[in-house]
Amino acid sequence: MRNRTESDHLAAAAVISAGAMIAFQVAGKATRDALFLSNFPVTALPGMLVLGGAVSVAAVLGVSYFVSKKGPGAVIPLCFGASSGLLFAEWLLLGISPRAASVVLYLHVAIFGAILISGFWAIVAELFDPRTAKANIGRIAAGGTLGGLLGGIAAERVGALFSVNAMLPVLGSLHLTCALLNRRLHRQDVPGVDLTKAMSESRPRRSAFQVLREVSYLRHLAMLVLAATIAETMLDYLLKAGASGAYSQTAALMRFFAIFYTAVSLLTFLVQAALSKYFLQEFGLTGSVSSMPFSVVAGGILTLIWPGLVPITLGRGVQSILRSSLFRSGYELLYTPVAREEKRATKIFVDVGFDRLGDAIGGGLIQMILLAGLAASTSNRMLSVIAVSLGAVALILTSRISRGYVSTLEKSLLNQAAELELLDTDEKMTRATMFRTLGTVDLRTLRAAASGSPAQIAKPSLAPSPATPEAESAARRIIELNSDSADVVRAALRSRRLSSGEIAAAIRLLARDDLSEDAVKALRTTAALTVGQLTDALLNPDEDFAVRRRIPRVLASCITQRAVDGLMLGLEDARFEVRFSCGRGLERICRADKTLSPHSEAVYSVTRKEIAAAQRLAEAPRVLDQYDDIEGAPSTDASWASTDIRLEHIFRLFSLCLPREPLHAAFRAMHTENAFLRGTALEYLESVLPSDIRLDLWRFFEHHSAATAVSRSTDPRRTT
Repeated sequence: MRNRTESDHLAAAAVISAGAMIAFQVAGKATRDALFLSNFPVTALPGMLVLGGAVSVAAVLGVSYFVSKKGPGAVIPLCFGASSGLLFAEWLLLGISPRAASVVLYLHVAIFGAILISGFWAIVAELFDPRTAKANIGRIAAGGTLGGLLGGIAAERVGALFSVNAMLPVLGSLHLTCALLNRRLHRQDVPGVDLTKAMSESRPRRSAFQVLREVSYLRHLAMLVLAATIAETMLDYLLKAGASGAYSQTAALMRFFAIFYTAVSLLTFLVQAALSKYFLQEFGLTGSVSSMPFSVVAGGILTLIWPGLVPITLGRGVQSILRSSLFRSGYELLYTPVAREEKRATKIFVDVGFDRLGDAIGGGLIQMILLAGLAASTSNRMLSVIAVSLGAVALILTSRISRGYVSTLEKSLLNQAAELELLDTDEKMTRATMFRTLGTVDLRTLRAAASGSPAQIAKPSLAPSPATPEAESAARRIIELNSDSADVVRAALRSRRLSSGEIAAAIRLLARDDLSEDAVKALRTTAALTVGQLTDALLNPDEDFAVRRRIPRVLASCITQRAVDGLMLGLEDARFEVRFSCGRGLERICRADKTLSPHSEAVYSVTRKEIAAAQRLAEAPRVLDQYDDIEGAPSTDASWASTDIRLEHIFRLFSLCLPREPLHAAFRAMHTENAFLRGTALEYLESVLPSDIRLDLWRFFEHHSAATAVSRSTDPRRTT
């Protein structure tokens, strides 16, 4: 409870900090643009973009180094404090040299704005696991958009009532607030948050360049940021060029930009509140991240079709709204499964370095087009075409990032599971016992008389007729297989390989608890030739239950498509243990030969039914048999062990069509108390499972967790 309360307090601090931070960003941009364009012509903007980009990249390299070494929680609050002090100094400089102050403020916003936003989200990414982050990211982003709205209103009102210069002390106060709140977010040690922390710290520290060279997922994120930023720079220049042409006075420019940014912030807040959660659930991270490059393409096309200030304002506005809402919600989540070492080394470098590099490249392209001496309308069309093209490139990159996100989740799960193996060995062995307490009981005493016992099995009548020695030997062996004496039957099973005429008698022996293991071993020697006969017995509802639940153990040794087909049909049986045994047999076959894995839709179909059946049961069923391991095959019982055998069965079915290793790690994570690992597992499952199965499974998890909590609280053996 204390950990949960602490997380709630941290989330609240993050919401307020995001509000103050984005309020600064919105008000700072309006103030920066108004001051700069009132002191310099719009044609000076490309040069400032290049200069700002170059200075920002240098700053990013320094900040990234310290963040990778000390962590964002230690570095970013100091940067907020430094920014606050510089803003008050720039306020004083405005009274002495307005042109110099406007240049310094432009560079200040270019450097600190993006670095601090990225650094703040880096802190948030280390506070929560991927699942918890997804639950909180909407609140935090909504706090930021609300802050942006208030920042835009403040910029417009302060500029109208006082002067543009009066905004600088307000901006300084906002960053001072962020410094204090981000210091609150810095936690030295959070129990059970990141199992990979010790592993990461034990490795040699790598630079951002090394990580990007080695990790394709992060490279694709960097390319996405670069392409989207260059395209955005084109649209932003078109907006500012149109605004400076329509409004020549400083106050009018300030009012235009303040109203624009305020409207963008208001609509961003509404989109964030109304659509962010829906988009993440329905379209996933790919759909949310794709929204921004899609808006760039749409905005560029709009300016080509309908030139003028109104369409570029609409296009740029939509792009800004989606970037700060849907794109931001999805983009920040893309970093949550990244290893801490890689995240610290690259996040700010990618977010800011490639963003500023995009500004510099965009500014250079704009400058080249302007130097070509083309007509203004022609230049604007060229900029729009470039924006559309780069937006399309960014859309292509999002599909690669989606695949990379799942792969990164898998890697995170596997790394953390490896650490878990070292830390929780005793707990693992305890869980491996499962609910198989009836395995040593003589089950013949539990079956009803109507089902028939092995002693009551009728011996076949043998008509006295002349027979060859081979026929007499076969008849004698069938008689021995039907003997009441376990020793006689066991000797017959071990004497030689079963013939076709002896298979039926051996199948009936599966019903005898004292001989079932011997019968299973004998039947396995001929399983490849008798798959049809075994499948018929498995699917016969009138066959003894003990026979049907043990036949899959025989079929599991037959690595053929026919055995897979028979076991898939067995998953429709009315008895749970028959289905459980079939699932276990299928897993063994598919591990031995992955080409025999059944189609995913067939697996998901039976899994849906299994989850529905599990939800109807008040408590978990008990498995009656002990399941031996086929000689030479890897053991899986302990690795899939669960306190609820229904979960074991469901996840075994998933393993037939999903990568087994990360799925197994996710399954293990569901049986630990580690919040970070469980959150990573849930996020991975949400990324790979169909939505309807995922929702049903979540409900079952909730019911299972509640039942487990009740059983623990009422267990007299537990102490507080």
